[in-house]
Amino acid sequence: MPSDSFAVGRLLRWYRDGSNPTNKLVKLSTFMGHVDPASTTVYLTVTADLLEAAGQRFERFAAPLSRGDWS
Repeated sequence: MPSDSFAVGRLLRWYRDGSNPTNKLVKLSTFMGHVDPASTTVYLTVTADLLEAAGQRFERFAAPLSRGDWS
């Protein structure tokens, strides 16, 4: 399905370029002609690449916590 590839690819590019995909989902939804991001989730399948990119982002977020750096 072409929309699926586009939506997942765009999300992956946002992860990889350091953008916050959550903040951009409304733009993606609008671009795809959807009323809201909930309508777009139908096209967002979890791929190995997407899962890896999200996991890396979480690891960077959690690293200070795992070192005990709570500030």
